[in-house]
Amino acid sequence: MIIKSPYVTEKVTGMIDSNDTLEFLVNMQSTKPEIKRALKELYDVDVLTVRTMVTPRGQKKAIVKLVGEGSANELATRLGLL
Repeated sequence: MIIKSPYVTEKVTGMIDSNDTLEFLVNMQSTKPEIKRALKELYDVDVLTVRTMVTPRGQKKAIVKLVGEGSANELATRLGLL
């Protein structure tokens, strides 16, 4: 499994509105193209960019910017994050 779960904090909620980005916890071995493909298959969204980082807790996060104005807000609503 590539995508583990959405990652939601107060900061991420602000980024949904201002930058059209979402964050997900992902498998440590996942590559950016695999993450992009998994999001397309799971949620039927078009991904513009994927940035990844490993947290101090040893988790890998993917910061995902979606194509289209309001796409992140729409997906967050579908996932029940907002």
